[in-house]
Amino acid sequence: MTILNRENDGLPSILLTLAATVAREKAISREDLLRICVPLSQGDRDVEKRKDLSSRASGTLLRWTALGLFEEDGDKYRLAVEPRRGESPDSFTDRLPAVCRRLALDPVQGKPLWPGGGRVSEEGTGLTADFCRGLAWCLSQDIYTLPSSYAELENLITEQVKPGRFVFLNDTRWPGLRDWARFLGFATGDDSGFFFDPTEAVRSELPELAKPGETLAAAEFVTRLSNRLPVLDTGSYRTEVEDALRPEKWMAPPVGYLSASLSFALRRLQKQGALCLATLADAESRCTLTRQGGRAWESFTHVSLQGELP
Repeated sequence: MTILNRENDGLPSILLTLAATVAREKAISREDLLRICVPLSQGDRDVEKRKDLSSRASGTLLRWTALGLFEEDGDKYRLAVEPRRGESPDSFTDRLPAVCRRLALDPVQGKPLWPGGGRVSEEGTGLTADFCRGLAWCLSQDIYTLPSSYAELENLITEQVKPGRFVFLNDTRWPGLRDWARFLGFATGDDSGFFFDPTEAVRSELPELAKPGETLAAAEFVTRLSNRLPVLDTGSYRTEVEDALRPEKWMAPPVGYLSASLSFALRRLQKQGALCLATLADAESRCTLTRQGGRAWESFTHVSLQGELP
């Protein structure tokens, strides 16, 4: 089971079209939904392309129905996630990455990350295990120096991961991870400038962590955030993936230090005025942001949200 196989399970752009159509129509048959999302070809040269798109659309609909975004009601498809009161289809579509992120990271869908018996297979793993496992590993690395080519990435994974564990089954999962990481707020840039940056995912979750102006101790903030985004520091997926790495080949941040990926996101949000990282005297907990190479950036003991998020 997987969501990273682009050939069988589609692309974020296809999911966006499907969800926008269902949100607008309220209830729609599978045939009409696919017809709207994959228009009839205008010539023989488009037939194969349309068959490919139709297959991907069908796979995407099937996969995200299983994940809980859509539901079948008789011969109709509806949204299984209710829009907010008074929310327009366009507004729901804008919020779709956050909705899909919650579904994809749900432990019911993501676990187990690996099959039993040390097998190298997706059989017996969670429906989104490949995404959760791959993203957690990427965000545990030095994002500034993480290879962009799969060949280099595979060498790093082979060096770090303990026997009986794996990150990607093959190179076809890597493009899929990049697509979904961008869509779900964990990365930026196109193929030539791709960068794992969880800023948008963290920004989207801030209203769920504290009220504007409320101050949280640094450790409490990280704990609340990791409960919402378990691929980040101390989250359940992240911890399980880090436990699968050889300590002599992958160095965990020192106690109290945050990973480069989370540090980058918090630093950006601080610069953008979305949150304040403060250091108060006699505080019990302290966290330190790290930059490239694990170097210390700045420390803070408390976090507060700064009014309306930009």
